[in-house]
Amino acid sequence: MNNLDATALIKAGRAVNEPFQLAIQKDGEGPSYISIEKVLRLLPGRRIVALAKQNDRKFLVKLFIGRAARRYANREVRGVLAIEDASVRTPFFEWRARLKSGGGEILAFEYIEGASNLIDEWRKADSELKINLMQEVIPELARLHESGVVQKDIHPENFLIQSNRIYTIDGGHVTRRYQLSKAQSLDNLALFLAQFHSRDDELIPDLLSVYEVARGWPSHSQRLDELKDRVSWHRKLRKKNHIAKAFRDCTRFSCQKGFSRFVICERSFDLPAVREILNDPDQAIHHGKLLKRGNSATVSMIGSELGPLVIKRYNIQGYGHLLTRLFRKSRAWTSWANTFRLEFLGINTLKPVALIEERIGPLRGRAYLITQYVAGDDATALIDRKNPDAEVLSIAQIINGMKAAGVSHGDLKASNFLLTEEGAVIIDLDSMKEHSRMEIREKAEIRDRQRFLRNWSSAPSLEKRFADLLESS
Repeated sequence: MNNLDATALIKAGRAVNEPFQLAIQKDGEGPSYISIEKVLRLLPGRRIVALAKQNDRKFLVKLFIGRAARRYANREVRGVLAIEDASVRTPFFEWRARLKSGGGEILAFEYIEGASNLIDEWRKADSELKINLMQEVIPELARLHESGVVQKDIHPENFLIQSNRIYTIDGGHVTRRYQLSKAQSLDNLALFLAQFHSRDDELIPDLLSVYEVARGWPSHSQRLDELKDRVSWHRKLRKKNHIAKAFRDCTRFSCQKGFSRFVICERSFDLPAVREILNDPDQAIHHGKLLKRGNSATVSMIGSELGPLVIKRYNIQGYGHLLTRLFRKSRAWTSWANTFRLEFLGINTLKPVALIEERIGPLRGRAYLITQYVAGDDATALIDRKNPDAEVLSIAQIINGMKAAGVSHGDLKASNFLLTEEGAVIIDLDSMKEHSRMEIREKAEIRDRQRFLRNWSSAPSLEKRFADLLESS
């Protein structure tokens, strides 16, 4: 097993290969070693969260490296102690040590075997079970607030569930105040609820009641409206940040910016064979299976070590067209952003892999969008199906979900819906827009609905079924 130190970990960046050993020094003890078994989260050059083992005992460790290691370790410890002082259950803080070489600090916590986080439990729960989960979690949040403790980066992953016990974790973004006002408490509750999809907002009145009971607050008629407004504000900010992350180097994406190219790729696909495709996408299109050849776009399916991919090249149609595109975001850029907009909204669409833009400094030329291949007929196949109701409902769910979010597609052809075993998937997102002005939003929704219903003029029963479903949204 490799022996590493802080210097080696900083140099490795994201390429940290486990398992490895660290030489550590605890206060009042001699030097010892701890084995890092699995890296769970990694912030290059700054922090590693990992499953570790020492003397046959498992720990959850947080390893801080770099110039600010001691400051961040101290902040984590203060946050954990604040959670404990609020009489909220949290994994036991076992010990603290220094790395023997290269600087750095390591904190060890009780490892909660077999625990799952709240978001994983939430995704498989029905409405009743979601309320039951929150009846356990929200009182813990209320207890923190009662003690003046705030998790500034609160999210469902901060709550672990093991055998009906709730553990609150992550002291790194915890602050403690003498007292929280009702407005500050409500804002932190709203930040927590904003982490869930808007389709669960129907639960907010019940969840507020759970919180009010836990705090001993009398019910107030205006508080619900205030909470909903705060949830909406936090969710808009989260959506903006979610989309922005898709254009920069971070845990999920690798990004290469140069004078002649901009490339962003999902890290899970950042492999040698995929890099070859990214370096010469035209060659990959030429050797792939052509799915569409048009003036505006060329689409090809290719193989990769992670399964079939689809490359869509947005073509430049002469110098006049080039001049109109030079100073604007490419359609591939817009499609890439809209993919993550729909992902945030929980609406089924293509799984993104990479975005490529040819550039001359700030000027943009041809662009490419690469996604995972989705097998399935397009929605025109519904006309010949005997019992298409499940697919019809799935498509209506997508359109209604976009409408509720103030998003218009701009080209709701039946061929822009693919029918898969997991439900319908919407594609071709380069004309999609999110609207803030109500009059523009309503006009766009009407155009989308009319365009969609025209697909079914030859199948009156389908047309009526879709019309009924879309009207009831």
